[in-house]
Amino acid sequence: MKLKNFKFSKFFKTNYLVLGLIVLAGSFLRLQGVLSNSFAYTYDVGRDMLALWNIVVNHDIMFIGPTTGIQGVFYGPWWYYMLSPFFVIFSGNPAGIALIMALVGIVSIILGYIIGEKIGGKFLGFCFAALVSASPVLISLSTQIWNPNIAPLFVLLSFICLYKIYSLDNTKNNKYFFLLGIILALNIDIEIFWGVLFAIGIIISQIFIIGKKIKIKQILLLILGLLIVASPRIIFELKHGFIMTKSFIAFLVSKNSVEDPKTFIQLLENRIDAYMDLFSTSVAFNNDIAAWLIFIFTVLSVVILYKSAPEIVKKFIVILLSILSVFFVGTIVFGRALWPHYLVGLPIIYILLFSISLFLIAKKFSNFKIAYLVLIVIFLLNFNPLKEINNLFLPRWEGNISLYRNQLAVVDYVYKEAKGKDFKYVVYTPPVHDYTYQYLFKWYGPREYKYLPNIEAKTAFFIIEPDPGYEDRPKWWLKDRENDGKIIKSETLKGGVVIQTRVH
Repeated sequence: MKLKNFKFSKFFKTNYLVLGLIVLAGSFLRLQGVLSNSFAYTYDVGRDMLALWNIVVNHDIMFIGPTTGIQGVFYGPWWYYMLSPFFVIFSGNPAGIALIMALVGIVSIILGYIIGEKIGGKFLGFCFAALVSASPVLISLSTQIWNPNIAPLFVLLSFICLYKIYSLDNTKNNKYFFLLGIILALNIDIEIFWGVLFAIGIIISQIFIIGKKIKIKQILLLILGLLIVASPRIIFELKHGFIMTKSFIAFLVSKNSVEDPKTFIQLLENRIDAYMDLFSTSVAFNNDIAAWLIFIFTVLSVVILYKSAPEIVKKFIVILLSILSVFFVGTIVFGRALWPHYLVGLPIIYILLFSISLFLIAKKFSNFKIAYLVLIVIFLLNFNPLKEINNLFLPRWEGNISLYRNQLAVVDYVYKEAKGKDFKYVVYTPPVHDYTYQYLFKWYGPREYKYLPNIEAKTAFFIIEPDPGYEDRPKWWLKDRENDGKIIKSETLKGGVVIQTRVH
């Protein structure tokens, strides 16, 4: 082919280039922690890595997942089931699981484009993808290993199922009701409070949208999908006398904790603040004034232009508003402290609703150029490329002991000080349970240094993590152990952790 006859547009379409840049920016923001081993390696991560070790290495299949904030109530096991193949692929390396979390965030950008493009064309696709890419709260979720943090992905998958249900003939969309049931149940499995309210919001919206057109078979397929995912927990409940159900009922009928709002007005103010704070971190680059302006713009655009919107866009507006309404009412009825992970998937709802409002305005005035300009400004304010480039040339952030690389440094120090001889270790850590070190000494130690700690060894390493705000606690802990061996060396490592070498 001659160069003069070559058309670049046939080789690389502009819209793919734009999407590629959006994905590239989002990937850069999500992968930094993985590439520098500076992702959070906390109590929850250590606990989950030990659970994965039991499943993969010890073949101990679990029917429940991690603990929730309610005593006696657990998440489902699917978080562990989903991570197990990656545990095998990455040979147990937590950095590999952190990479998967980042990739989940990157895939969410692409799914955002696909959903937006399906329901409103290229502009809505670019808008949704760009805001998902640069949203500070979604970036944060993609950089930490924690089961609720994958909820945005399942929100997007739910929307794809709903689009298929609406776009296919009523006789061909049965399988998507089944898939929707699975996805809704997985939302509940990874974060109970979030998942239950999200599922209720979806179901209520379908009553408005589909109504009497839905078939009994489709309802049964939806329920079947829910039951398949819930089956491990159902089995656990049957085997243990419905212990989780009883614990949850006891929690609901118990009195509110002291940190919960007491009056209805306080509760209402608390909920409005919580939802607006989340809106700000989702689409308004953490600027409260901008958040209120964007919120008002979104509400007015959707209300005024709803009737002129395409039918599929109307359906999604109903879905989004139903979910938000259920959450607002549900969290008021709940009446207790509202933790961030209860609302973990709402940033996707906010972003899509705002994207739709921009789309409706641009469509109304037949001027997508201004809409693209607004989108670019919001994207750059969230992404801030100058700040990101400048950060590349700054000294590497040392961080605290919760960083993965800093805990690896602790284990490396201990093994190097031991010089191949037997040792044991004791840990003071604010969460009390030293799951992070248990896993690293179980996995990393033998991999790098070919042997495990020995509880019978005479050399002991006392690992004392800082306890900000409670500085006396490590002192009391050491006071109780002042006669436990002779201190021959003490070293402070990055992150503030102190390691004492003791000999009995």
